[in-house]
Amino acid sequence: MCIYSSCVATFLLFAGILFLQSLLTTPTSSLPLFFILTFLNGIVVGASLNYTLVHVLHLTPPATHPITTSLVAMFRGFAGSFGSAIGGGIFARVLRARLLEGFAREGLAGRGELVARLLGSPRLVKELSGVEQVVARQGYADAVATLFVAGSGLALAATLLQAATGWSAPREIGVGKDVEDLEGEEGRGVGGGD
Repeated sequence: MCIYSSCVATFLLFAGILFLQSLLTTPTSSLPLFFILTFLNGIVVGASLNYTLVHVLHLTPPATHPITTSLVAMFRGFAGSFGSAIGGGIFARVLRARLLEGFAREGLAGRGELVARLLGSPRLVKELSGVEQVVARQGYADAVATLFVAGSGLALAATLLQAATGWSAPREIGVGKDVEDLEGEEGRGVGGGD
């Protein structure tokens, strides 16, 4: 039960910290506070990765642990690849939309080339001045905040899936035998094919 509740708690903390980060993602936010939240988020992610591995091993029969461990590692790798691709797509789409909206709102329409350059280089924001820089900074802040909100929503969905896995280890193997019975029989040499 402790592993199960730890898994769910770390998933909830992860979602909560991501949401807090989305609220703090403004051009005027406290940078040290943002770094502290990012550090805490890293600790929570590390804990959740370990707790979920232990939980999945607890929920599966020992004979399947090599396969289970390999599958967990594979899906973690997929998560990084797909997460980067999907997150990058969300970020680029929101950034482009916010830049175009911001420039149009400020009467600076026709900045398509500047938007394309800003999509490729955040460093360019420092080189801008006046209203262009304000719009660019706000566009980046909005895009990052949207990414954190999307991540928070995905983390909440993952929390529900994790919570639905339950916390009881498998009890029955075969017909009417549970794990403890089989382990006891192996120790006494009963049913081992003798």
